[in-house]
Amino acid sequence: MVGSCSLPHDAPMAPQTLSTQRRTRSLSPLQSRRAVPTVIDDRALRAHVLRRLSFGARAWQVEELEGTSPTDLIEQLLGAEPFWPDDPVLGSDDDYSRLPAWWLDVMSDERAGVHDRMIWFWHGHLTSGLDKASPSLMYRQHQLLRTHAMGNFRSMLQEITVDAAMLYWLDGAGSYAGAPNENYARELMELFALGHGAGYTEADIRSAARALAGWWVDGDTDDEVRFDPDSGPTESLPFLDRSVASASEVVDAVCDHPACAPFVAGNVHEHLVGAWPEPGRLDELARVFADSGLEIRPLVEAIVRHPSFLEQRLNRPRSAVEWFIAVRRLFDLSIDWWPLDLLGQVPFNPPNVAGWSGTARWLSVGAEMTKAQVAYDNAWETATLDEGDPVGDLLGRAALYEVGQPTLDVLWQAAGAVESRRDRSTLLHGLLAMSPEFSLA
Repeated sequence: MVGSCSLPHDAPMAPQTLSTQRRTRSLSPLQSRRAVPTVIDDRALRAHVLRRLSFGARAWQVEELEGTSPTDLIEQLLGAEPFWPDDPVLGSDDDYSRLPAWWLDVMSDERAGVHDRMIWFWHGHLTSGLDKASPSLMYRQHQLLRTHAMGNFRSMLQEITVDAAMLYWLDGAGSYAGAPNENYARELMELFALGHGAGYTEADIRSAARALAGWWVDGDTDDEVRFDPDSGPTESLPFLDRSVASASEVVDAVCDHPACAPFVAGNVHEHLVGAWPEPGRLDELARVFADSGLEIRPLVEAIVRHPSFLEQRLNRPRSAVEWFIAVRRLFDLSIDWWPLDLLGQVPFNPPNVAGWSGTARWLSVGAEMTKAQVAYDNAWETATLDEGDPVGDLLGRAALYEVGQPTLDVLWQAAGAVESRRDRSTLLHGLLAMSPEFSLA
């Protein structure tokens, strides 16, 4: 990277919004409309809404939305029609690479909003992956999630329970009631629908595993999922204080359990707001979810229309995928997705059944080194910046409106450290991609 400036690593998690100021004698005084605001204003709030209800703002989108209040923007995004992209081109040896690349392009599309945000959430919550299922089966599951992402949780769980990719992922394919595989039964309750310590027992897991048995994937008929009565349950089994004799009845029992609504509501809230809800708030959301019959849209609306959604900003790191999409937008380049493998978040390939749990990993030393390499490799081709206000121009392109003074100082120091407009753009883009503020969602 050109220059030798480095960004501070002790910037606050939620920096105060500050105005840009002239930092070097080599640049003219700022008169640009692109300066960062001196107070938290609607631009910062609109940027926050776009980060959480889509995959971030494109360059200057926040400015183009001038006159649209943050609450109006929330309603616009909630009311937008779902985005239905073209199918990926599959059927070659490159499918394992093409499929993640396709989804990253879809998430980067400006038409991807709340619906696509929730597809991404469900993929990390109801996990399956390419290490056990083929690209065609993972895409089939993706279509399932795309259909139900804002629909009914019970319906989605019923379908994904006997989805081919899930049957492979958690070893349900070929399980027979005489000696069933318990993996899906356990994860259905612990990770997907009820949570750890929700009151189910090992006996419940064994009964559920037997009732879930009998499903298999027919590789001779385009991986059609079939049920074999000879391998399935032959009697009703005690499960969660009721009797079940099929996969459908198991899912219904789980969805009717009192732990289901608060567990799912809490996870959706954590994804959209960045924190687990307080007990009273969780109770409110669980009631909304349960009273709607486990409809996802009313739950999402209740979460993002609450004041806490706008209040809790920059309170979690951007995940690897979020950061990568933001960098591609900022640099305005089609960057290959290989860094996501090093960062540990490749779409369609979660590390385990728990998905991508935790957030500290996205700010680890290893992650920062990978991000730095991405910035170094690609900042050379970025667009040149406004000579009168290069920092303001850059921040507008990145949709950053809450920037700490230490970061601004470093950016202005860097802007004055080089004479070439080309080198200045390269240096500033690379530094901003590594800044504390850019790393937050």
